[in-house]
Amino acid sequence: MGLRARVRRLPAIAWRDDRIAELRRSEKTLRAQVSRAERRLEQATTRLATVKQEWDDAQRAIADRKYSPTEPSWHTRIMEQARVGRFLSTLDTQREYPRRRLLEKLHNYELARSYGVATPRVIGSWPRITELPWDELPESFVIKSNRGYSGNGVLPLRRHGDAFCFLDSGKAITPEEIVRHYQDARGLAAPYFVEEVLPGTGAVLPDDVKIYAFYGEVADVMLRRVTRHNDISSFTYRFLDAEGNDRGRVQERHRHAPDIAVPRDLAHMVEAARVLSTAVPVPFVRVDLYQLPEGIMLGELTPLPGTSGSFTREHDRLLGRMYDEAEARVNLDFARGRPFAVVPGPHDPSVTTPMPARRSLQR
Repeated sequence: MGLRARVRRLPAIAWRDDRIAELRRSEKTLRAQVSRAERRLEQATTRLATVKQEWDDAQRAIADRKYSPTEPSWHTRIMEQARVGRFLSTLDTQREYPRRRLLEKLHNYELARSYGVATPRVIGSWPRITELPWDELPESFVIKSNRGYSGNGVLPLRRHGDAFCFLDSGKAITPEEIVRHYQDARGLAAPYFVEEVLPGTGAVLPDDVKIYAFYGEVADVMLRRVTRHNDISSFTYRFLDAEGNDRGRVQERHRHAPDIAVPRDLAHMVEAARVLSTAVPVPFVRVDLYQLPEGIMLGELTPLPGTSGSFTREHDRLLGRMYDEAEARVNLDFARGRPFAVVPGPHDPSVTTPMPARRSLQR
């Protein structure tokens, strides 16, 4: 027996060699296990991609079933009109088409006042935001652009030292920042006007009451609570019918709040929405109102509201059917001689005179 063989038989060396052999066997076993695990992971990854594709296909199929060309659809009608409106905006340079006039806040104020529906008093109007006389404005006021959407053109403010702050949050803002806000925001258009703060309101903004009106017929009353101005994440909603009955959760992906109180003058609001919706020659307009201590006041008219795809399939079809029926009624009125124009009421439309909120329409 050679020296190397005798050394390897020594207990310490023999234990080491046995341990090395054991570790090599363990390494071989672990490598095999890792290889099998990698193959299983690759198979699972492939299966996951397949399942995800199947899920995406199923979601698209569900969405496709929600909107069918053989069924009335609110979302389809709104998207259709918005699509046509993009072409109109390039052709109708004089804003002759009635629905386009409904995008102008001052026009809508005049229309509401002509039917005896109160609006905030306009303090002044300027063609450029840089022309506002900051030192001459009252202690509290609201700045608005004549055109805009989602509240991005509306700033409710009060004086705070040499600058201003928001009525609801107290956050400070300087005149220079106000100017930049309007210059940078998309979709706004002149003139820029200042109006009085709604009577009876202050740090807490009143709930929005948005009535879905179809040429004289009311479908929904949407109550929207705004905790922080222009912060969509703080908004909560409740839907009622024209009689004030709760509709439940008819809008998906929105925070439902069944505790928002029914407006005291809901019946008057519904009546005002019916009257104003028949004054315009379109199948639908949303009439946005406020409940104030002494009565109601118009916020604005919205001809094509956003988030039309957020309603449940059943409610989308309900609103779609009402849109179809309203279009049939307005078309028949055209055939009978109704002008294709906004029809004003009999009262003074001036927006600069005080007009108190009322609990009934001015006759």
